[in-house]
Amino acid sequence: MSILYIDESGTDSLKKRTDPENGNSNFFVMAGVLIESTELENAFELYEKVKRKYFKNTIFELKSSLKKLNFKDDFNVSNSELKLMVKDDVYNVICNANCFTFGVQLNKVSLLENGKIKSKNEIYSLAFEQLLLAVQNFKKTTHYEQPIIVMLDSREKKHNERMYTLYRKAIENHRTNLKGFDGNEFSPTLNFVDSTFTFGVQLADFVAGALWRGVEQNDKTYSKRLKEKFPTTDSGKFIGYSYIVCK
Repeated sequence: MSILYIDESGTDSLKKRTDPENGNSNFFVMAGVLIESTELENAFELYEKVKRKYFKNTIFELKSSLKKLNFKDDFNVSNSELKLMVKDDVYNVICNANCFTFGVQLNKVSLLENGKIKSKNEIYSLAFEQLLLAVQNFKKTTHYEQPIIVMLDSREKKHNERMYTLYRKAIENHRTNLKGFDGNEFSPTLNFVDSTFTFGVQLADFVAGALWRGVEQNDKTYSKRLKEKFPTTDSGKFIGYSYIVCK
């Protein structure tokens, strides 16, 4: 059995002005981290070690934005330097853990202009569908036999209900965008979790954050480091396979 942890970065707003400072972004990115159950303890310990190293309390949601952090007092460097150290260590955890990463990049501006999306709900749904397809691509071409349980960061009730319905329709092969999705290889239900207590979702947030900064801010510092974690085809291609671009 394997667990697919999913989180996102960027806003799902469809305001005409794409200014992150005003609560809107050009891109919306969703990421998944796939870990076999036998590897969970090792990955968790690697991540917890980073938290124990820097923070007074480890029971909190560490996000890639690195806001509202309660550092230990025994560091003689600035907060900005500490944040860079934390980032480096977390991305090292992901690179060293026995896991696979997946991503979906949505260019909201072109998707809206082309009429491919009409509401903010469609942003999240499209990204989620494409991420499931990316994982399905990987399973089919590599004969990855582990059944997958999908864990999604919980949001408001209406959103969770919408995503649960979408997932169930995919399992039952009633979703046009997910034709060929094999429900026998995925858990029958979608599992919503509190990211505060779910380290895999926090890792997915760091993956999504790196991918989003790479396209939104042209800062590819960490997305380049993660490239090796994305499954590739026999020819070495990962764009359109484990990393889907929608525009």
